Amino acid sequence: MSLDRRTPTENDKLLLFSEVDGVCPKCARVLVYEKGNALFKQFEVAHIYPLNPDDNEVETLKNEEKLSQDSNDNENLICLCGICHPIFDKPRTAEEYRELLALKKKALIKNKEKALWETHKIESEIVNILNMIADGEVVPEEINLISFEPKTIDTKTDASITPLTKRKISTNVEDYYILIKTKFKELDSTCLTSTEIISGQIKEYYLRMSVIHSSQNDVFNALVEWLNVKTQSKSKDACEIIISYFVQNCEVF
Repeated sequence: MSLDRRTPTENDKLLLFSEVDGVCPKCARVLVYEKGNALFKQFEVAHIYPLNPDDNEVETLKNEEKLSQDSNDNENLICLCGICHPIFDKPRTAEEYRELLALKKKALIKNKEKALWETHKIESEIVNILNMIADGEVVPEEINLISFEPKTIDTKTDASITPLTKRKISTNVEDYYILIKTKFKELDSTCLTSTEIISGQIKEYYLRMSVIHSSQNDVFNALVEWLNVKTQSKSKDACEIIISYFVQNCEVF
């Protein structure tokens, strides 16, 4: 028996549009354009698992994961541009289905991250340290490399973190750890327990992300994104340096 197609509400469309950050997840085409003083949408709401699959689709997808048993549920819907939608629909292959399913899962995880941004704050005092790094006021000195032996990142990370990210963390720790530690000590001299509070906030958010993500690489990137958004940092690189510091300090991993 054929299922009726549920027309997504405007709120549904807004949610689905937000999930893909306003661009088609398959081709990166912008899904809204401006003409004159008006905005026009150029997206369609697609079913990831078909609403009424034909016999071939049932057979092709019989062993594939579903995000919802209800094909009209928002978890089975995704915004695509008007060009990619029909290409995905006909013919629908298992490979294309898995690709779109993975994009949707990534979008759902990102939404969970965003939901935690509002409730998980970070002390404003950390902004000064971020700005010092971004402005070049805190720079690596050669003495740090000989006076500090960083704990090996290999003992803290697993196979889910990429070699590039591991190298980035190691370099950040070698170059900046002592300098940042000094800045935190200076901060504590004027604002008692500031470092302890900030460390606790980083640790708590890390624990939240470790539940959402199975990959340490995704956890690291989520922490950097959160810190960047919450502090409105001048530099995302500075946020990576700070999170690397807390990897070495054991609040992360």
